[in-house]
Amino acid sequence: MQTKRTYIYYLLFLLLCPFLLQAQQVNVLKGIIVNEDNTAIDKTNIFVKNTRFHTQSSVDGQFALNLEQKTKGKLFIQKEGYLNTVLDFNFKKETFFKKAIVLHQLDPNNVFDYQDPQDEYAVFLVNLAKQHFIDHKYTVDFYSKANIQLVGERQTFLGQKRKDLDATLDLNHSDKYVYLGELVSEITYASQDKIKEKVTAQREAGNNKDIFFQTGIDSEFNIYHNQVSNQLKLLSPLAPYASSYYTFKLIKKEQNELGHTLYTISFEPKRNREPIMEGELILTDDGWQITDFYGAMNGENIGLDKVKQLVVIQKYEYNNTLNRYVKTKQNLYIKGKFIVFDYIGQYNAFYTNYAKAEDLSKKDFSTELITYTEDFLNRSSVYWDQNRPTPLSSKEIENFARKSIFTRENTKSILDSIDRRTNNLTLFKFIKGYEYLNSYQNRNYHYRGLLSTFAFNAVQGFNVTTGIDFTKEYEDFRQTKAGTIVNYGTSENKFRFSGYLTHIFNKRNYNTLSLSGGSTILQFNQSDPIKTPINSFASAWFGKNYAKYFQKNYVKITYSQYAFTGIKFDSSLEYAFRSTLRNSMETPPFAPNQSFTSNNPLAPDDFDHEPFIDNSMFKLKLGMNIVFDQKIISYPNQKQYIPLSRYPIIAINLEKGLNASTSNYNYTYLSLSTYFNNNIKNYGNLFVGISAGSFLEKNDISFTDYKHFNGNQTFVGSTPIYNSQFNLLPYYQYSTNKSYIELHMEHDFRGYVINKIPLLNKTRFSFVLGFHMLEVPDRDVYQEFSIGLNNVGFKKFRPFRIDYFTSISPDAPKKHGIVLGIKVLDLIQK
Repeated sequence: MQTKRTYIYYLLFLLLCPFLLQAQQVNVLKGIIVNEDNTAIDKTNIFVKNTRFHTQSSVDGQFALNLEQKTKGKLFIQKEGYLNTVLDFNFKKETFFKKAIVLHQLDPNNVFDYQDPQDEYAVFLVNLAKQHFIDHKYTVDFYSKANIQLVGERQTFLGQKRKDLDATLDLNHSDKYVYLGELVSEITYASQDKIKEKVTAQREAGNNKDIFFQTGIDSEFNIYHNQVSNQLKLLSPLAPYASSYYTFKLIKKEQNELGHTLYTISFEPKRNREPIMEGELILTDDGWQITDFYGAMNGENIGLDKVKQLVVIQKYEYNNTLNRYVKTKQNLYIKGKFIVFDYIGQYNAFYTNYAKAEDLSKKDFSTELITYTEDFLNRSSVYWDQNRPTPLSSKEIENFARKSIFTRENTKSILDSIDRRTNNLTLFKFIKGYEYLNSYQNRNYHYRGLLSTFAFNAVQGFNVTTGIDFTKEYEDFRQTKAGTIVNYGTSENKFRFSGYLTHIFNKRNYNTLSLSGGSTILQFNQSDPIKTPINSFASAWFGKNYAKYFQKNYVKITYSQYAFTGIKFDSSLEYAFRSTLRNSMETPPFAPNQSFTSNNPLAPDDFDHEPFIDNSMFKLKLGMNIVFDQKIISYPNQKQYIPLSRYPIIAINLEKGLNASTSNYNYTYLSLSTYFNNNIKNYGNLFVGISAGSFLEKNDISFTDYKHFNGNQTFVGSTPIYNSQFNLLPYYQYSTNKSYIELHMEHDFRGYVINKIPLLNKTRFSFVLGFHMLEVPDRDVYQEFSIGLNNVGFKKFRPFRIDYFTSISPDAPKKHGIVLGIKVLDLIQK
């Protein structure tokens, strides 16, 4: 039986032999490389661009390049000291070059012989690394150690102590550590968007200042992907279009102890204002994989405002399990400033115990991006000693030991002594705002200050709003907030008081109940299109009282929670009495020759009639937000919902006004909106927002309940992006009690356009295009276009944008305008 089977195998081999020989046939393109004196040139690099085929010429100048049949393209011949030569060829027609290929020597006295500084052979090698990369499915153990520390001896700024400007910087002269941290986890990886992490241990001391590269996902830096990081806006030198952004150069070629060839390739930005970096990588011809990587980048270029510079160093080693080189070490180094105080930081990561996980599927990846185990904060020193691949420094050991007392014992005397250092009240804090901490009881009190609430309007005159807020955190992650708000207008000589009480029952689905009420003054458009600083300045100095107000006395209860990941419900029930207000001043204090318009937004010149009848009403609101691919970070007792999405986010809202004292004021309003806000590869950030709504009952409702739109009659803008604002539209011209469709589009090219323009690329400005449209019944469609510059300023202070707007709508009273955007106004006041 065995002999018969052998004959069958032998017969099959004879039948398949011609096919095997054809499959193994080697197709060779041959030639010889010489100089202008017909002398052979050795060690010349010969390669076909966008393929994997390359070789070198021998001592006698000859080369043989193995190719596949029907290969065609451009053959590059490159030798240092000679001009690059590029030949078109079609392998179907020729197997050797009949004439010698002549290379022309560069003139050392004429640098303009170089047509392109790009090293094409280096680009070819980098592309080989990308072509040979395959995403593996695996698990890996991860450990990271982090520290952020102040450098320098500076203690004050503008006469204020460092601890008074920022309590987290309350450090003594010998203790420079702002933050220390260790973390152990397991990462499961299937692809760039199929990754999850389980954190089994973590300990921290201090405050990370929202600079977080501690977990494996947050510190993920994969140069094999076009976008190397989900956290950083950074283009990989291995991206298909990388040669448009980087200049590559082969700087070293050597053999390692295993006989493999190592290529060291440098890369530099062609333009220094784009989301790119400079550095070096080392490739091995063993599978064309990376063994070492170094990259340095500007923090502003990659979207890290608090980081001046970031440096990444990675080490890769061959792994028998995955049969490829894998990352084993990664060091991130950062430096920058907290206010004016210099800091440096370091995040050291180690990757061990790689294991294949080929059976992974989509079902193995849920909405949970990072999961923290039940006891991740309660690991013993023995555990850390066993799982820490690198020792702590003596200073780190000392700081961990000293600061861990606070979390381990929580003794009242220790925590009170810490609080006393920052709870001191100064005149600066009285004006700016003051926070009193009681760390032992997890309480804090916040006084809002006077500087940011001082304002002026024609109804109240000079006015101020202040108050006190209280927050209590519980060990089971419940939270209670309460506060009172006091507003006083000098000209009308009237106080208004309001308050709120909010309780978060848990931080898993964030079911939150709030009770609020009191007396307040509001703009008719309650989204506050006219910011208080703008209205105060325009009113007090120029008599332009654009903001129009009414008074509301109310009591309101709200409830919200996440029903599921990606779906959040909001609801509220309010009883309110709304009443009209009149100006208490006729002329502005600093321009007595000017006169105010009336407080009637429907008729600014009418001082005798009111815009609505004083009324009372119950108002019910129901809303739902949908984020289709929302991710979460799960802790044992809470969840953190990440608001980012690759897809449009949808909001549905129903509003019902009922039991109004004026029966015709009852209404039902339904709206649907969606918006998309994300980066489009390296082309910048795109925002698209569409909303539509309708009043289902044809009632002549109160003007306070109309749908109002955010117009602008000044030359000042106040938001980072104009995602809901029309900058040439009068504030209440298109207000409606019927229906509407609203569209906002804005694309910020970041550095994609301006960084390619000489001189302008040094400004760090970004080019912005916008389009805005509004349609309501009984009016022509309103449209406006804009073109502008964002990120205007100097160094890190870039709070401005400048836009030119034009409207093509017949109803628009203003056809053209320049708008100066002051993005920090939203941070100062509403």
